[in-house]
Amino acid sequence: MNDNKITKFESELRLAELSPKNSLVKAGFKENMTLCDIGAGTGVFTFPATELSNNDIYALEISDNMLELLSSRMAERNIKNLKLKKVDSTTLPLDNNSCDMAIMVTVLHEVETKEIMLDEIKRILKQKGRLMIIEFHKRKTPMGPSVDQRISEEYVEEISNSKGFKTINKVSLGDNFYSVIFESALN
Repeated sequence: MNDNKITKFESELRLAELSPKNSLVKAGFKENMTLCDIGAGTGVFTFPATELSNNDIYALEISDNMLELLSSRMAERNIKNLKLKKVDSTTLPLDNNSCDMAIMVTVLHEVETKEIMLDEIKRILKQKGRLMIIEFHKRKTPMGPSVDQRISEEYVEEISNSKGFKTINKVSLGDNFYSVIFESALN
Protein backbone atom coordinates (compact mmCIF):
# COMPACT_ATOMS: atom_id res chain seq x y z
CA MET A 1 0.00 0.00 0.00
CA ASN A 2 1.25 3.44 -0.92
CA ASP A 3 1.34 5.32 2.38
CA ASN A 4 1.76 8.60 0.50
CA LYS A 5 -1.64 8.09 -1.12
CA ILE A 6 -3.30 7.41 2.24
CA THR A 7 -1.64 10.50 3.74
CA LYS A 8 -2.71 12.60 0.75
CA PHE A 9 -6.32 11.32 0.68
CA GLU A 10 -6.74 11.72 4.43
CA SER A 11 -4.90 14.96 5.14
CA GLU A 12 -6.62 17.10 7.76
CA LEU A 13 -7.06 20.02 5.35
CA ARG A 14 -8.57 17.82 2.63
CA LEU A 15 -11.02 16.18 5.05
CA ALA A 16 -12.00 19.51 6.60
CA GLU A 17 -12.89 20.96 3.21
CA LEU A 18 -14.57 17.83 1.84
CA SER A 19 -16.51 17.32 5.10
CA PRO A 20 -17.68 13.88 3.91
CA LYS A 21 -20.62 13.23 6.25
CA ASN A 22 -21.92 16.78 5.87
CA SER A 23 -21.52 16.71 2.06
CA LEU A 24 -23.45 13.42 1.85
CA VAL A 25 -26.31 14.80 3.97
CA LYS A 26 -26.45 18.03 1.94
CA ALA A 27 -26.62 15.94 -1.24
CA GLY A 28 -29.73 14.23 0.15
CA PHE A 29 -28.27 10.97 1.43
CA LYS A 30 -30.12 9.52 4.43
CA GLU A 31 -31.19 6.39 6.29
CA ASN A 32 -32.45 3.45 4.16
CA MET A 33 -30.70 4.71 1.02
CA THR A 34 -28.24 2.66 -1.02
CA LEU A 35 -25.04 4.39 -2.12
CA CYS A 36 -22.32 3.62 -4.63
CA ASP A 37 -18.92 5.27 -4.07
CA ILE A 38 -17.13 5.06 -7.43
CA GLY A 39 -13.38 5.17 -6.89
CA ALA A 40 -13.79 4.83 -3.12
CA GLY A 41 -10.07 5.11 -2.39
CA THR A 42 -9.39 4.88 1.34
CA GLY A 43 -13.10 5.18 2.22
CA VAL A 44 -13.17 8.88 3.12
CA PHE A 45 -16.84 9.03 1.99
CA THR A 46 -17.64 5.30 2.14
CA PHE A 47 -17.35 4.90 5.90
CA PRO A 48 -19.45 7.98 6.81
CA ALA A 49 -22.11 6.64 4.40
CA THR A 50 -22.24 3.34 6.34
CA GLU A 51 -23.08 5.38 9.46
CA LEU A 52 -25.83 7.41 7.76
CA SER A 53 -27.69 4.43 6.28
CA ASN A 54 -28.09 0.79 7.30
CA ASN A 55 -28.70 -0.14 3.68
CA ASP A 56 -25.99 -1.43 1.34
CA ILE A 57 -23.06 0.86 0.63
CA TYR A 58 -20.97 -0.18 -2.37
CA ALA A 59 -17.31 0.79 -2.58
CA LEU A 60 -16.08 0.42 -6.17
CA GLU A 61 -12.35 0.41 -6.83
CA ILE A 62 -9.91 -0.58 -9.59
CA SER A 63 -6.98 -0.76 -7.16
CA ASP A 64 -6.41 -4.07 -5.34
CA ASN A 65 -4.37 -2.18 -2.73
CA MET A 66 -7.27 0.14 -1.95
CA LEU A 67 -9.70 -2.81 -1.80
CA GLU A 68 -7.39 -4.55 0.70
CA LEU A 69 -7.20 -1.39 2.81
CA LEU A 70 -11.00 -0.96 2.72
CA SER A 71 -11.45 -4.62 3.65
CA SER A 72 -9.17 -4.42 6.69
CA ARG A 73 -10.77 -1.14 7.87
CA MET A 74 -14.21 -2.72 7.42
CA ALA A 75 -13.17 -5.62 9.66
CA GLU A 76 -11.56 -3.32 12.27
CA ARG A 77 -14.73 -1.23 12.47
CA ASN A 78 -17.06 -4.24 12.30
CA ILE A 79 -19.07 -2.75 9.44
CA LYS A 80 -21.71 -5.08 8.03
CA ASN A 81 -23.40 -3.01 5.30
CA LEU A 82 -20.35 -2.28 3.13
CA LYS A 83 -19.89 -4.24 -0.09
CA LEU A 84 -16.54 -4.04 -1.87
CA LYS A 85 -16.58 -4.37 -5.66
CA LYS A 86 -13.62 -4.61 -8.03
CA VAL A 87 -13.99 -2.56 -11.22
CA ASP A 88 -12.16 -4.15 -14.14
CA SER A 89 -13.98 -2.74 -17.18
CA THR A 90 -16.11 0.22 -18.23
CA THR A 91 -19.15 -1.63 -16.86
CA LEU A 92 -19.86 -0.97 -13.19
CA PRO A 93 -20.33 -4.26 -11.24
CA LEU A 94 -23.85 -3.42 -10.03
CA ASP A 95 -27.41 -4.21 -11.16
CA ASN A 96 -29.70 -1.79 -12.96
CA ASN A 97 -31.66 0.57 -10.70
CA SER A 98 -29.83 -0.61 -7.59
CA CYS A 99 -28.68 2.66 -5.98
CA ASP A 100 -30.33 5.77 -4.60
CA MET A 101 -27.12 7.75 -4.88
CA ALA A 102 -23.76 7.52 -6.64
CA ILE A 103 -20.76 9.64 -5.78
CA MET A 104 -17.46 10.35 -7.51
CA VAL A 105 -14.99 12.30 -5.41
CA THR A 106 -12.04 13.61 -7.45
CA VAL A 107 -12.45 10.67 -9.82
CA LEU A 108 -14.18 11.93 -12.99
CA HIS A 109 -11.15 13.92 -14.19
CA GLU A 110 -9.20 10.62 -14.26
CA VAL A 111 -11.84 8.70 -16.23
CA GLU A 112 -10.98 8.45 -19.93
CA THR A 113 -14.47 7.48 -21.13
CA LYS A 114 -16.55 9.99 -19.17
CA GLU A 115 -19.71 9.55 -21.29
CA ILE A 116 -19.64 5.77 -20.82
CA MET A 117 -19.14 6.24 -17.07
CA LEU A 118 -22.14 8.59 -16.87
CA ASP A 119 -24.28 6.14 -18.87
CA GLU A 120 -23.28 3.41 -16.41
CA ILE A 121 -24.14 5.60 -13.42
CA LYS A 122 -27.53 6.33 -14.96
CA ARG A 123 -28.05 2.57 -15.39
CA ILE A 124 -27.31 1.71 -11.74
CA LEU A 125 -29.30 4.61 -10.28
CA LYS A 126 -32.95 4.30 -9.38
CA GLN A 127 -35.38 6.73 -10.98
CA LYS A 128 -34.65 10.22 -9.61
CA GLY A 129 -31.47 8.86 -8.05
CA ARG A 130 -28.82 11.38 -7.08
CA LEU A 131 -25.28 11.79 -8.37
CA MET A 132 -22.71 13.87 -6.49
CA ILE A 133 -19.53 14.81 -8.33
CA ILE A 134 -16.76 16.53 -6.39
CA GLU A 135 -13.78 17.84 -8.33
CA PHE A 136 -10.87 20.27 -7.99
CA HIS A 137 -11.50 23.87 -9.08
CA LYS A 138 -9.99 24.37 -12.54
CA ARG A 139 -7.36 26.81 -11.33
CA LYS A 140 -4.21 26.65 -9.26
CA THR A 141 -5.19 25.63 -5.72
CA PRO A 142 -3.29 24.57 -2.57
CA MET A 143 -3.75 20.86 -3.43
CA GLY A 144 -4.60 18.66 -6.37
CA PRO A 145 -3.34 17.77 -9.82
CA SER A 146 -1.98 20.24 -12.37
CA VAL A 147 -4.61 22.61 -13.78
CA ASP A 148 -4.52 20.96 -17.24
CA GLN A 149 -5.66 17.65 -15.70
CA ARG A 150 -8.69 19.24 -14.03
CA ILE A 151 -12.23 19.65 -15.33
CA SER A 152 -14.32 22.75 -14.81
CA GLU A 153 -17.66 22.91 -13.04
CA GLU A 154 -19.21 24.06 -16.35
CA TYR A 155 -17.82 21.02 -18.16
CA VAL A 156 -19.04 18.60 -15.46
CA GLU A 157 -22.49 20.15 -15.64
CA GLU A 158 -22.59 20.17 -19.44
CA ILE A 159 -21.50 16.53 -19.90
CA SER A 160 -23.79 15.31 -17.09
CA ASN A 161 -26.80 17.28 -18.39
CA SER A 162 -26.17 15.83 -21.87
CA LYS A 163 -26.39 12.33 -20.34
CA GLY A 164 -29.78 12.90 -18.69
CA PHE A 165 -28.75 14.28 -15.30
CA LYS A 166 -30.55 17.39 -14.09
CA THR A 167 -28.50 19.84 -12.01
CA ILE A 168 -29.93 20.16 -8.48
CA ASN A 169 -27.22 22.11 -6.68
CA LYS A 170 -23.71 23.50 -7.14
CA VAL A 171 -21.45 24.59 -4.32
CA SER A 172 -17.85 25.57 -3.76
CA LEU A 173 -16.56 23.54 -0.82
CA GLY A 174 -13.57 25.84 -0.31
CA ASP A 175 -10.22 26.70 -1.88
CA ASN A 176 -9.74 23.33 -3.57
CA PHE A 177 -13.03 21.60 -4.36
CA TYR A 178 -16.46 22.15 -5.85
CA SER A 179 -19.47 19.85 -5.70
CA VAL A 180 -22.31 19.41 -8.19
CA ILE A 181 -25.41 17.39 -7.32
CA PHE A 182 -27.54 15.91 -10.10
CA GLU A 183 -30.78 13.97 -10.28
CA SER A 184 -31.25 11.21 -12.81
CA ALA A 185 -33.98 12.41 -15.15
CA LEU A 186 -36.30 10.02 -16.96
CA ASN A 187 -34.66 7.96 -19.71
